[in-house]
Amino acid sequence: MTFQVLCEGVNNKDVNLNNSKITIIALLILLPMTAGATLISSADVINDWTSGANAIDGGTDGVWQQSGATVVATGNHQGSLISDFSTGGNFSLSVDTRSRDNDLFGLLWGVQDLSNHYRLSWGLERHDSGTTGWTSGGGFRIFKEVGGVTTQLFSSNSTYVMNQDYNLNVTGTGSGFDVMITNTTTSASIFNQSITDTTFTSGKVGIHEWYQGNSNVWSNFDVTAVPGPSTLAIFGLGLMGFASRRFKK
Repeated sequence: MTFQVLCEGVNNKDVNLNNSKITIIALLILLPMTAGATLISSADVINDWTSGANAIDGGTDGVWQQSGATVVATGNHQGSLISDFSTGGNFSLSVDTRSRDNDLFGLLWGVQDLSNHYRLSWGLERHDSGTTGWTSGGGFRIFKEVGGVTTQLFSSNSTYVMNQDYNLNVTGTGSGFDVMITNTTTSASIFNQSITDTTFTSGKVGIHEWYQGNSNVWSNFDVTAVPGPSTLAIFGLGLMGFASRRFKK
């Protein structure tokens, strides 16, 4: 709509092609913001996603369930919840969560199965050591697991605060992925890191917990398809062609 208004307001005899190029470039910069986001309700997550063992050591305890607009679980919970769809290399997964215990929780992506995936695990009194969470000291770890063998891609000693709200976000890129954690209670940025790794360029996404008593409270599941560079380039060429024909009239 903005582009059409700009074109119609131009005097064809006084067209400044440099200004038109600037307008097109500005539109291309804004284009990623128009990527289609898909909000997934708690009912869809419970009914359509697959419940399984925890992603750290394969243990299970309790069950996932819907609670109003949120997803929670019972017992001293261990488990994973995996999407019924796959994402490509360019995507964004965003989930809000509130921890009610001091052990481990996190995100899964690039999931082929529980032995082949990427994962973020975040703990208060424990941290994910790759095959167990019984390691003292909190913090978060980013792993890739291939054939059941884990490789640590990043680590931090930053811990969470119980009963505060956080947004966990992972965005797939052409060369790997970006991981961001924001404390939405305080608006503080906890973590923002780019990881270069292309072991899994597509796969399912999900959440996981390890011995989280009463479970986390999960909400606002948001999956976004992000246009890749080639898509943006093709769209940009189309805009330029349209502008050229418009200005020649």
